[in-house]
Amino acid sequence: MAQWNQLQMLDCKYLEQVEQLYDDSFPMDIRQYLMAMQDSLATVQFHDLLAQLDDQHSRFALENNFLLQHNIREIKRNLQVRTFIIPGYTTRTLIDDYSHIYS
Repeated sequence: MAQWNQLQMLDCKYLEQVEQLYDDSFPMDIRQYLMAMQDSLATVQFHDLLAQLDDQHSRFALENNFLLQHNIREIKRNLQVRTFIIPGYTTRTLIDDYSHIYS
């Protein structure tokens, strides 16, 4: 969505060039609407992920597993800091950043 907002702030002559890239079968206003929906969904999924990390943290606390408890707490803190500091940090970026953990 951040890129879309930047695009809309372009000078008129550049914005006209961008409009020429899109045909009427998938108009720009529909794209804008879909991007807003995607951002909302990403926010919901992110908060769900944080809740799941809290659940895992609680489970590890019950198991007295200090190392995994610490790791989960650090992952959650890092995610929260990134989304607060880096505007436009998206779910896709999050997946790319942490995919190396599971490979």
